[in-house]
Amino acid sequence: MNKLLQKIRNKFIKFEYIPKVKSFNEANLFCQNKNLGVYESELLCKYRFEKLDNYLKKNEILFNPLASNMLLVCIAYFLKNNKGRFPKIIDYGGACGENILFLETIFGNDIFGNSWIIETPGQVDESRNWKFAKKLNFSSDVNTILKNNKIDIFFSSCAINYIENPYDFLSLIDKFKLPLICLTRNNFSLKPQPFIQLSNLSDNGFGEHLEKFGNPKVWYPSQTINEKKVKDIFLKSSYELIIDKSIDDSGIINKKTSYSKDLLFKFIQQ
Repeated sequence: MNKLLQKIRNKFIKFEYIPKVKSFNEANLFCQNKNLGVYESELLCKYRFEKLDNYLKKNEILFNPLASNMLLVCIAYFLKNNKGRFPKIIDYGGACGENILFLETIFGNDIFGNSWIIETPGQVDESRNWKFAKKLNFSSDVNTILKNNKIDIFFSSCAINYIENPYDFLSLIDKFKLPLICLTRNNFSLKPQPFIQLSNLSDNGFGEHLEKFGNPKVWYPSQTINEKKVKDIFLKSSYELIIDKSIDDSGIINKKTSYSKDLLFKFIQQ
């Protein structure tokens, strides 16, 4: 019955007025008026953590969430070329740490001291309230993490589309010359443009929906991005492309105007 109601709600959401916008900032202002804080609203952050906490209490193993396939490919590639050394990983936009918790089932506790989850300040603050999250390293300062640690893998799943200046950000990552850079579930377009993304609260987070939160609409500013611009940042700076194909296309919002690709770059030692 709940699944049927959810399908009905999802159909009605399409009739909500969603204006076209000319800039990411314009999209953000509109979304802020709908749900203050957007990505780091108190409701959304609490919902995502409690939803995952509820799942973990009911299940012994965290099954592979979206995007973990590509992360496993990255780790396997690193281990093949660096025998005896486990990689240090940044999971940019890693939500509540689902990817890292999944890796625990394979690599054990070693994963926790070798990984950092970069999230919004609101998400980082909320992480302190949950027991399962205390073993994870949350931060909202990617620059400091990169400066203070020898990071081997920068991983991001469907996150760079939610940055106002994605190319500037990726140029910053490029300066650190990390061994592997993996960008998965990217929302590319031949004509990149900002847009407003609308979802139900239940569409966010990992696990079963928590009815006590209701199911309000959640608005996000987002944008499609230029595949060539992303590639040029790294290919013109001592990187080679190892993977250039779609493994998981679930990052696509509108298949008529955009497409998805997973990209894995390897730094070429000079």
